[in-house]
Amino acid sequence: MATRDPAATRQRLLAAGQQEIYLRGFQGASVEAILARAGVTKGAFFHHFPTKAVFGYTVVEEVLAAMIAAQWADPLSETADPLETIAAEYEHGIVMLGRQQPILGCPLNNLAQEMNPLDEGFRTRIQAVFAAWHAAFRQALERGQQHGTVRVDVDASDTAHALVAQIEGTLSLARNSQNPEDLTAGCRSLRRFLESLRATASPQPR
Repeated sequence: MATRDPAATRQRLLAAGQQEIYLRGFQGASVEAILARAGVTKGAFFHHFPTKAVFGYTVVEEVLAAMIAAQWADPLSETADPLETIAAEYEHGIVMLGRQQPILGCPLNNLAQEMNPLDEGFRTRIQAVFAAWHAAFRQALERGQQHGTVRVDVDASDTAHALVAQIEGTLSLARNSQNPEDLTAGCRSLRRFLESLRATASPQPR
């Protein structure tokens, strides 16, 4: 008899749920489709998550928060040149997004647009992830100022806000147009903006 592994089952459910929600939205993602994708029973689902809403909240808190941390917070945590790191991470991300058929955009922003007006539980949890993303950018820009790669007159908090907004706006435009060129145009624009923040003749870290 196979040994039960509740933790692994829970992780399979969350991964499958994130995929279904990304493709169909939270309201369109049925529990049955999540179960089929995860290969588990309905009893296992409700053992870990008493309601579909609680499941959705957990996807935000654990899966989407980890995705944002992996793409942005972790790479920025040690770099002395946040401008290049942000540009490189974005360029890496749009390569993968550009290969999607259809282009689905940002899973965090998609869920925010769908559920924030409808459910306060989603809104507060999604806002917490956006706040962590903003904080990662702000802290990285402040470190860049200390290392001499970011202009000292840059307001790190306002600029972090602008960067998140620019990235999410580009992904939303591409999701609507289904044109990969919107992603690459946004990439060029983002890099130009980032370079405008660079300290003149700043030493490049090795």
